[in-house]
Amino acid sequence: MEVINDTLNWCKGEIFEGKMSLLFGVSVLIISLAYFKWGSTPGARAMFFPLLVIAILTISAGIYLVSTNQKRMPRYEIHFKENPQQFLESEKKRTADFIRWYPITQKIFFGIMILGMLFLLLSHAPNIRAIGISLMLLSFYVFVLDHFSEERATFYYSKIVEHSLN
Repeated sequence: MEVINDTLNWCKGEIFEGKMSLLFGVSVLIISLAYFKWGSTPGARAMFFPLLVIAILTISAGIYLVSTNQKRMPRYEIHFKENPQQFLESEKKRTADFIRWYPITQKIFFGIMILGMLFLLLSHAPNIRAIGISLMLLSFYVFVLDHFSEERATFYYSKIVEHSLN
């Protein structure tokens, strides 16, 4: 099997992840609008804007993942046909570069998760508590997204290395 098939499978996985991000974002948007329409307590009403921000961020991430990877697939095929060895080396470098970011992202969002917990636990102000809950939700989303993205990237990188040895 050629490395281009592994590359296209990686892109398809990113597209699927983008669609799941879109689904999550739309779900959060609906929940945000429900809090706006039917929230009757200060805490419920305070959830609208932070959830709206989370929805916009996750929908944007989903759109980016889907559109970017759909555009990449034909470019990757052309680049592979022109020079398979150069393609392999560039993918190896690119993949290794972004794999290094996963632990950093996890640490950053662990800190954001802790900050959200502190907002929730140490404040009685509805807006601060709503921001805390939303920060925890955003962190959870990133942890799930990163988990599957890292798994797919590591698998793809191992395939690239395997093809490099052949």
